[in-house]
Amino acid sequence: MKPPAFDNWLAHGWGIQVSTTHQVLKIISRIALLANDRTYAWRGQNDSTYLFNSSLYRRLAAQGDDVTEEVMRKEELEVLEEARRWGLGRDLGASATDLHLLAVLQHHGVPTRLIDVTSDPMTALWFATEEHRPDEKGNIKRSPGVLFAVDVTQTHWYETFQHSGAKTYATAGDPIAGPYKQALKESQSSNGAFFRVFPALPDERMKAQQGFLLGSTVPKKHNAPGVLGLNPIGPGPGEEKLKKLLNTEAGPGRPVNLPFCAIVIPPDVKDKLRDPLKRTYNRRRRVLFPDVDGFRDAFLRKQLD
Repeated sequence: MKPPAFDNWLAHGWGIQVSTTHQVLKIISRIALLANDRTYAWRGQNDSTYLFNSSLYRRLAAQGDDVTEEVMRKEELEVLEEARRWGLGRDLGASATDLHLLAVLQHHGVPTRLIDVTSDPMTALWFATEEHRPDEKGNIKRSPGVLFAVDVTQTHWYETFQHSGAKTYATAGDPIAGPYKQALKESQSSNGAFFRVFPALPDERMKAQQGFLLGSTVPKKHNAPGVLGLNPIGPGPGEEKLKKLLNTEAGPGRPVNLPFCAIVIPPDVKDKLRDPLKRTYNRRRRVLFPDVDGFRDAFLRKQLD
């Protein structure tokens, strides 16, 4: 089944646009304080025309494939086979589970079904307001950014490998593939509910970004336009409730819960947010990418400050 048509994040009751820097920070705090028992993941993209989906989903869709779970799993297993044939994971032994290897591959730009998120909204906001890479003439594209809030409260979570003493039956019987197979099986049996993945051995970049990942079996029906490869857990809040969430501290009319929200940030607001993110929250490229690859990208972008 084809996913719902996507016009923009404001057209279907899943998104809201802010007009000032104060509104951005206000709605982040309103979402975080909506209910004491809720946990949110955050993701930022510097172009609001981009969909919320995984790199592997985008690759398969670009090839013209009807992206089903069967297609996704076949491609995923081929990636894992090639990665191991290359020699990746040999040094880790039983710790090089499918889930761990996929997380590493995703981290280094290989297409996987996993989606990078963070527990820190200021980190996600940095990505939403990030400047585009200059083109050959040195011009920088200006576009609205988008900050996503995803309710992950009711989702299962998995470490990329389990330390001794924490093994399940699936892990003990098939320590390399078992944990990930179990995650996919539970996702599929829960009508495509997504899950969280936490690196058991996070590198410096993952630590700096307070990052983790979301995964899911491909739903047979997508519920939220623009969200592909997984479904938010619950119905869309609607335009009116999102406006009340932004404009009121409390009271009737606000959403009871917020499964997913896209916060669209115009270019001029992005410009005004970059300096406070850097000066006050210390969200800057050299902090978030403290490795050789990060330096290389900043050097090529001429964005070393």
